[in-house]
Order: sequence, then structure tokens, then C-alpha cells
Amino acid sequence: MIRSHRKRLLVLASTGALLLAACGSDADTASDTTEAAAEEAAETTAAAADEEAAETTVAEEAADTTPAEDEETDETEPAAGGDGWTVNTDDCVDPDAANEPLGDTVKLGSAMALSGGLAAAAFAPVADGTRAYIEYANEQELIPGVTLELTIEDDQYNKDLTPGAIDKLLDAGVSVITGIIGTPNNQAVRDVLNEECIPQLSANSGSSEFADAVEFPWTTAALTPYDVETKVYADDIAANFPDGSTLGLFYVNSEFGQPYADTIEEVAGDMGIEIVDSQTIEATDQAPPVAQVNAIADKEPDVILAIPLGTGCALFLTELANAKAAHPGWEPRVYITSTCTSATILGLAGPAADGVISSASAGLIDIGNPEVVAEIPAAQTYIDIMTERGQAEGYIVGAAGWTNAEVAVAIIKQASESPDGLTRASIMNAARNFTYTPSLAREGVVYKMDGEEDPYLAEAVQINQYDATAKIWNDIGSLVTSYER
Repeated sequence: MIRSHRKRLLVLASTGALLLAACGSDADTASDTTEAAAEEAAETTAAAADEEAAETTVAEEAADTTPAEDEETDETEPAAGGDGWTVNTDDCVDPDAANEPLGDTVKLGSAMALSGGLAAAAFAPVADGTRAYIEYANEQELIPGVTLELTIEDDQYNKDLTPGAIDKLLDAGVSVITGIIGTPNNQAVRDVLNEECIPQLSANSGSSEFADAVEFPWTTAALTPYDVETKVYADDIAANFPDGSTLGLFYVNSEFGQPYADTIEEVAGDMGIEIVDSQTIEATDQAPPVAQVNAIADKEPDVILAIPLGTGCALFLTELANAKAAHPGWEPRVYITSTCTSATILGLAGPAADGVISSASAGLIDIGNPEVVAEIPAAQTYIDIMTERGQAEGYIVGAAGWTNAEVAVAIIKQASESPDGLTRASIMNAARNFTYTPSLAREGVVYKMDGEEDPYLAEAVQINQYDATAKIWNDIGSLVTSYER
């Protein structure tokens, strides 16, 4: 019976635009972006390599600088199984299997781009970072008595291939799915994973699609919600323009861009913001948005809120620089989605990206900023581990995979300590009764979920501004936690 339901994975995928950086794009857009990522990788690698790392073993240094097992326990709420939110297994395809002890080996799985050319070049570091943390967790015995086995199947960053990849993992006995990249990729398997009661942790998206603990209790998201991100930008706009401001809006006409547009339209009036122009671009349109940017520029708004996608981030900023040159004296305050914040993507825009404002997605530090790394021993440990593994070139992108794996391990550890023992159900209970601070998180960032009351993991937002010369982000103001549920 389980097998028959699992077969549905192969037919749930539908046509639509693929998402870049867990948002939305088409295959060609992904290819353009990944090519840029491959070209940029060599530039970002050199700073990561530390020849002195060889003087001491990675394991010894990691033990000294990465949060210890006891420290993780201190930062995590008591495991579910008592008075906390609990998942209902009555509707599972096999309720007994959902509550069956997993034993001393837990099999984890994910679907990412491991082949397919340019997509793999861009996202392979995420897989590398995920593997690195799982290996580290086993070496350090972060979950006493439990060995973690990770398998990452190849979906080529194509949502039509994700169901088959996940089907293969389930056939191999995987009990936890974590860190799938892409909103449509996660959507393609969400229904079946919830029917079969397989934890789907840390879907790489900020879409509210993955924050419905009632309809999809077995699925959680990893990124800052898009509406929260937009509200923080609106607050910052109001603070910088206390007498009111005009705003030009540019966004991808898709499920990715629409939440940003809906939110700014909802809160603009209360913030003294007048939206004087709104322009869109289709997710499949790879042409520079010349007409859209020129239309906004003709209104010369005080502020621009831009929600482009993938290489479209660089195209938008380049066209905006051209428009500013054609309108002497016009220097709008520019906000851009956090999914554009990769130095790889912004590097394509060169000086045109200088000064753009965004936010740190999921509350993580800028691992590419040497000054930040110097202040956080765990960050240097992560870089050293990736260097020791021969994967220093992708350490900036790999930090996302490292963090997703770290969160999964913390959840499984919490479940193992629960009165229910380690089961798929107790893992989901732990995930939704969870408080934890990742090793690469900014000071003050706490990941937290609280059943149906708070289905979002990361809601703290740090506004920052891009320095195109140094290719780093500098913080503006303090961490915003007012939208935490």
C-alpha cells in the first residue's frame, strides 16, 4: 500500500517555472545563473583557503570551536512527547510505521542538482556543505548511539525529476527528507510525503506554502518568510522617509514575486509610502527589463523595491544604473530581495550593485566577510572543514547546506531524547517544538517553531547594504525580531 502511494510522486510534478535560490525561474534562467556561479567560484575560493589549517586536525579544531553537544541541548527546548504539539498519525498511510522506533541508524535524504552541467556547478556546494555537517556530526557523536546516513539524489534542479529522486530515497528506507532546493521542487513531493508521514524538513523557500502546520504538518520551511522580509523593508523605508515617500515596484510575475508585491501594497498606506509605479517581468523572460526600469525611472521615486530572480537580479541593477545615468540627480534608495544577495549573482552587476539594500536570509552571517569570520570561531571551523575536504571553492554557498544539516541533526537529537524515543513522528514533534541557534547564525538569531502557533523557523531579519568593491554585506541598524511569532 505504501508503494502504491509512493508511485504518485512520479505523476505529481507539473509544468511551471523553476526557482533559483529557492524561489522561481525556468531552466534557462537557472543555467545562466549557474554559469555565472561557476565563473565566480574561482574568485571566492582563494579567500577561503587557510594553509595553516593543516597544522591541526579538523576534528580537534571543530571540537574546540563548534557548539558542543551539551551547548546544543541547552539551546533546544525539551523534546516533544509531553505537553507540546504532537503530530496526528491516524491519517498516515501506515500509522504503525510512523511510530516505529528507528533504531541506531537514521537515514536522511535530499534532492539537489548533482548533474546537468551548470545547475550542478551552482548547487553542488550546498550538497557538499550538507554532507560535511552530517559527517562531522557522526565523528563528534552529536547524537549518542545513533549513526546518520545521508543520501542526496540528483534532480538536476528540475521539479519534474524531484518525485523520482524522492521515490528512490523512500524505496531505500530513508526516514527524513531535508533541504530540498526550490519551491516547486518541494511542492512536487509535499503531498505524498505528508500522506506517508515522512518528515520534510527545511524546504529551501520563504513561501507560506510550507508554513501550513494544519494541512501539511510534516513539512517545514527554512528561509525567512517573504512577507516578513517585505515588512521589514517597509519599516526601514518609513524610518528613512518620516515625511512619506514614493516607491517604484518591480517584481517577477509569479508565486515568488507576488507575496512581496501583495505585502508592500498592504502596508504602504500605513507607512506613508505611495506606490507610483508597478512593473512586472515574467519568470521565463531573460531579456534585460529596459522598458520596465525606464517606466519607473520616469517617475523618479524616492525608493525602489525590486524582486527580480536569478541572473535577473544583475540585469535589473545594470538597467537601473543606466536609467540613473539618464536622470541626473536621481538616487533612489534601492531594496532588493534577499534571494539576490549572493556575491556570485551581484558580481555580474559589478559597480551597479554597490549600495543596494537587502537582508540576510535565514539570519546567517556573511561567511564571505573576513572580519565577521574572524569574530566567530565556528565560522572559521566550518571553512577549515570544507578546506580539509577539498571543497573550499564553494564554502560560501555551502554554508546553507551546513546549516540545514545542523538543524536536522539538532531536531533528530531532540527527538531521540523524547519520551517517545526516536521515530518519524517524534522527529516531526521535535521539529515543531524547537528552539535552536545554528553555529553560523548572527548574534541574537534564534530558530524557533511552536506547533501551529509559529510554523516558521527563521523570522529575525538583519538589514544590510552591499559593498561591490569588497563584495561583502555591511549591517545597517540592529537585528529585527519584532515579527517573531
